[in-house]
Amino acid sequence: STCRDEIMPPARNSSTIIANGTELALSPDYAVYVSHEPNSSRTLYAPDPTATYSGQFEAPGDYELSFSFDASGPVNVEVVLDGLVVNSVQGLSGSQELLSNVHIADAGSHLATLRLQTSPVNNNLDVNYHSVKIVGPIDRGAGLYDDERRSCIEALIDDFAPRAFRRPLDQEQRTRLLALADAQDSAIDALTTLLQAIFASPHFLYLVEVGSEAHGGQGGLALDPWEMSARLSYAICEEPPDEELWQAANNDALKTVAQIETQARRLFGKPCGEATVMRFFEEWLWLNRVPTLNKSPEAFPRYSEDVRAGMLAETRRYLSEMLWHKEADLRTLMSAGYSWPDPRSAFLYGLQGVSEQTETALPLERAGLLTQPSLLAVTSPFDSTSPVKRGVFVLGQLLCDEPPPPPAELNVVPPAPDPNATTRERWAQHSASEACAGCHSLIDPIGFAFEEFDGVGAFRSEENGFEVDAQGGIPSIGIADGSFTGARPLVEALVSSPELYQCVAKQWLRFSLGRVETSGDESIVATLASGLETSSLREALISIVTTEAFTHRVEEQHQP
Repeated sequence: STCRDEIMPPARNSSTIIANGTELALSPDYAVYVSHEPNSSRTLYAPDPTATYSGQFEAPGDYELSFSFDASGPVNVEVVLDGLVVNSVQGLSGSQELLSNVHIADAGSHLATLRLQTSPVNNNLDVNYHSVKIVGPIDRGAGLYDDERRSCIEALIDDFAPRAFRRPLDQEQRTRLLALADAQDSAIDALTTLLQAIFASPHFLYLVEVGSEAHGGQGGLALDPWEMSARLSYAICEEPPDEELWQAANNDALKTVAQIETQARRLFGKPCGEATVMRFFEEWLWLNRVPTLNKSPEAFPRYSEDVRAGMLAETRRYLSEMLWHKEADLRTLMSAGYSWPDPRSAFLYGLQGVSEQTETALPLERAGLLTQPSLLAVTSPFDSTSPVKRGVFVLGQLLCDEPPPPPAELNVVPPAPDPNATTRERWAQHSASEACAGCHSLIDPIGFAFEEFDGVGAFRSEENGFEVDAQGGIPSIGIADGSFTGARPLVEALVSSPELYQCVAKQWLRFSLGRVETSGDESIVATLASGLETSSLREALISIVTTEAFTHRVEEQHQP
């Protein structure tokens, strides 16, 4: 109420639009003639002629609308905006520039019409239309900085700045902001400078976390209620704290683990919480790459934009059902024998007649996320499969054992497709050198287990007329190459390995806290990993807010 619309500067800077007479729509049609004046248009012998312009108004506010014209005799004139008369003048003649002040409630296109009333006085009128000019939005209070406008500035400092900074202002901050506004020459300058100061402040641009109360001798600093409310909201909803979280911080109701967990559960139940968790999975599992994933039409003739969209829709539905409806644990998420195939991509499973997404039992060679077409396609190149890319994906994303980059002098160009060999044979030749073998002995056995699926995720038993060999292993966790055949036993080995749960715990910590884990996080990662093994995935994700890594800031220790 302190900042009435009438005293606020317009949302856009003022600008001028001029359209010449040839851009106007004239009526009646039979009375339109070529004007003898450049860039003008003309009506002659017309009863009640009109000239209409569709003008673009950049923002709500006050504008000046001017019609420039010549009339051969006296005429009554009305200016009409969107069907409503906004100005009328009697008995105009000769050269005229008729100015009308108009108010625009909504930005966008509006119809401005000059309407001349001739009947029954003068039906022989000759009118030349020169231009229409739109100026605005106009700041009616430009140059003013009176008491009411200063009160508005103070209200913005007291109401808006704390929300922008996600915490109440201290007196020094308030005094500095008000002094900055008071130093300006006008209300628009005061407001502009104030908003620039707020939006350029580190307290707006960053999550400023100072903390207090050194804890446990590890450099941990407990976050205050405002820092905690921001961390909770951005970790779970990726947006500023909502009103309930703001009030909880204001009432000092974010001190205990129980209070923090209560708010976390509420945020996880909001649409923004679900969207954040979905983004975590899409970034972690490379699903964010699927929308731009292209495939060779020669190698995969049935692949299309629709198929690609169906793949992604299936995995998104799978994740949503598992996390928010079935309360599945990580083991089930990774190894379930069912999914919700999309009609556009269900043929990749060998399914026929699928008309909608319903829970469907899948063929025995499939197991959970890793054998869904979206993941199999995104871990394959344009025209074939890549045991290396699939192996690196599992090592890096699911076991947090990222292989080192190859030596700079090493040729890492993948072997070209060969119609006389299987992919396994081509890569085996490529990886046989001593320089390659160290890493590829860890990578390739994982990728070879997925060779029973082609580059878009369809099952195959043959490639180029040769039987597919899908023997594999996970050497980095002690499962030697040749220990199993196919992706399903690989998934079963993964969900039985503690390394998977530890890695997912690390991935969620990195995502929710926006940093990599440190040596001081080992016990917290172990706690999260244990939760992933023993409870639902959703509960495990929520549990991070109860850890010291979430409730405290780590003070970096600098060596002298």
